[in-house]
Amino acid sequence: MFKDLFKRGSRVTIREPPEERFFSSIYGYTDIKKLLMRAIVSKESLAILLCGPPASSKTIFLMEMMKGLDNTCYIDCTNTTGAGLIDRLFNNDIQYLLLDEVEKMIKKDQNVLLNTIETGMLTETKISKTRSKKLNNLKVFATTNNVDALSQPLRSRFMEFCLPEYNHEQFCEIARKLLSKRLGHSNQIADEIVKSVWNEMNSKDIRDVLSIAKLVHSVEDVSWLVQVHKKYGNLDSC
Repeated sequence: MFKDLFKRGSRVTIREPPEERFFSSIYGYTDIKKLLMRAIVSKESLAILLCGPPASSKTIFLMEMMKGLDNTCYIDCTNTTGAGLIDRLFNNDIQYLLLDEVEKMIKKDQNVLLNTIETGMLTETKISKTRSKKLNNLKVFATTNNVDALSQPLRSRFMEFCLPEYNHEQFCEIARKLLSKRLGHSNQIADEIVKSVWNEMNSKDIRDVLSIAKLVHSVEDVSWLVQVHKKYGNLDSC
């Protein structure tokens, strides 16, 4: 998909900018899409941080990159450690490192990223044994809900962009596009999911929308599943 957008000599007529096709599930943010696409195709290493409240599409940007690019590594920072991150980078050929909610990493583990972003070198020392790896043209894209929770040295390594929160109408449009593209759901089901997530779960997180959408087949299913969620707990593990 990604390569087709930039293939020279292609007979396919592109009627909209490549960034709009690549980030087609995301409502608005035309300038941010263009910036991120330039970062993706750049021959230089770089680091970009998207900050802002939930319901501002930060995570969806990472999801679209994960789906559309080769050599990606997506990490939910609520469930990772510095050691785990190092192992994944050493054991895989990674060009695009995608860090969701990077502020959830403890400060000690955040420090793992400092030298890697600055120099492109990954280094680890264990019991007097050191291993190193050059990460050529590494690009780091991260999100955070609370930029103040990042260590100042790590924050200084990023280009920082703050995204505003979507309103209900925009959130509904995002859900329609995303659920149609990913799961083949109708607008009717997507709208019912948004209504339930927004009003009954009091959430503006697109991940809650996706969690429910993966388990429902009809409008009636949505109400049932939301009631189960409210009764028993969190859908994040689904």
